[in-house]
Amino acid sequence: MIARPYHRVNLDAPAPAELPAVSGLDLALSADNVARFGGDPHRYRHALSGISVAPEAMVDVAAVAAWRAGVLGIRADALARLERLPIDLAARVLSLPVDAVVHFTNGQAVDRFYWPLHRPGELIARIGGFTGLGGVWQHPPTDPVPSGPGRWTVNVGTQRWQIDADVFGHVLSPAPPAAASEDGPRTARLVVRPTSYLAEIWPA
Repeated sequence: MIARPYHRVNLDAPAPAELPAVSGLDLALSADNVARFGGDPHRYRHALSGISVAPEAMVDVAAVAAWRAGVLGIRADALARLERLPIDLAARVLSLPVDAVVHFTNGQAVDRFYWPLHRPGELIARIGGFTGLGGVWQHPPTDPVPSGPGRWTVNVGTQRWQIDADVFGHVLSPAPPAAASEDGPRTARLVVRPTSYLAEIWPA
C-alpha cells in the first residue's frame, strides 16, 4: 500500500454538498479560493451546507469553514471569528460534538495541533510525498530543523524547504535564505526517514 499525504483529522471523506445562497456573498467564488490557497473545497462546501444565517454571520462561518478545510493562512482570523459563533453552529462547522468545542478552542490557544477527538500520541499528519505519486518532492526530505510553532525546514535534494502546519492543513514553500526562528510552544515534532518522501508530524 502506497502511503500518501494526509491530516488525520481529515481522513473522513465529506459527502457532496451544495452551498447555501446568501445575499451579497459569492460562496462559490470563496470555494474556488479555498482550493487556490491549498484547502479542500469539498470539505468547505460540506461545512457550509444547510446553514442559514445573516450575511455578516456567514462571513464568520465561512472563515472558520475555510480554515477547517485546510487554509492555514487564515488560522488567526478564523480563531477570532470562531469565538463569535454560537456553540452549536461552531460544532457543526468544525465537525465536532457540541461538548468538545470549548476543549478545542482552549486547546488551540496553546497547541495548534490539538484536536479533542485524537488519542494521545497519534500521528497528526503526513506531508510532502513523491512527485510521481501526486506529491511535491523529487527527493526524500532530510535534516529537519524546528523554526517555530508548527514550522520546520528540511533539505529536499539541493533545496531547503519550509513547512508550516497546524491540525487542519499545511503549506510547503522554498525556505527564505535566512529563516528566523520564532518563539512559542513547540507541541509537535517532524520525523523524516531516508526511504520516505513523506515527512510526518507527531505530538512532541
